[in-house]
Amino acid sequence: MSAFTGVIFDLFGTLVGDFVAGLSPTDRDLSSILNAPRESFQQLWRQTAKLRIDGTFQSVEASIAHVCDMIGVKPTKEQIDEAADFRLEQIRRALNPKPDAAPTLAQLKRSGYKLGLLSNCSIEIPTLWPEIPLAPFFETTVFSSRDRLSKPDSRIFQLACERLGVEPNSCVYIADGENHELAAATKLGMRAVLIRNPAAKKRPDLFREAAEWQGDSVSELTDLLTILAAKHP
Repeated sequence: MSAFTGVIFDLFGTLVGDFVAGLSPTDRDLSSILNAPRESFQQLWRQTAKLRIDGTFQSVEASIAHVCDMIGVKPTKEQIDEAADFRLEQIRRALNPKPDAAPTLAQLKRSGYKLGLLSNCSIEIPTLWPEIPLAPFFETTVFSSRDRLSKPDSRIFQLACERLGVEPNSCVYIADGENHELAAATKLGMRAVLIRNPAAKKRPDLFREAAEWQGDSVSELTDLLTILAAKHP
């Protein structure tokens, strides 16, 4: 094993597919379940994304009820419960691991690395995480909606390292370059590695860091094994 002792992974675009691409279109949506005006509901749902990521809502039901209240819709408890179940099923489908995710994580575990997960995400992700096939590989997880911190705040990277029990300069962080996360990890002393996300070309503003990144980069998760074998802090 190299001088690194820990590897912390981003989730969407890294271990699983891109979040937006993973939300398969269906005939139903939250607004139809709630009998809410579709355009108004979807607009407010998008506008409250930051609140969901920052942990303002500690349940799916709470986030749905908030948007309904903002547009003056009064759904029944049964409708909110149905909408929450629908939303969780949407996210469950989006959490489909990349084909090389499990083999890469298994090899890292065999090599003695401690593995952590760090994700900017709404409450659906930590709710569903225990049932995701990749979950057993990780010693620790940090979810923005649970821990009330989000990337690129240096404190969330520090928290992930502390929970994993490694110093930042002994830890690699691999992500697809949203939210200037690679620079934040590097500033803390971590070795940052970009994994190329094909969706970055469609949303250049969101992935500006990825487009400009000059550090280590990989196209596949398995390529990380080669970098770890060669790099030293």
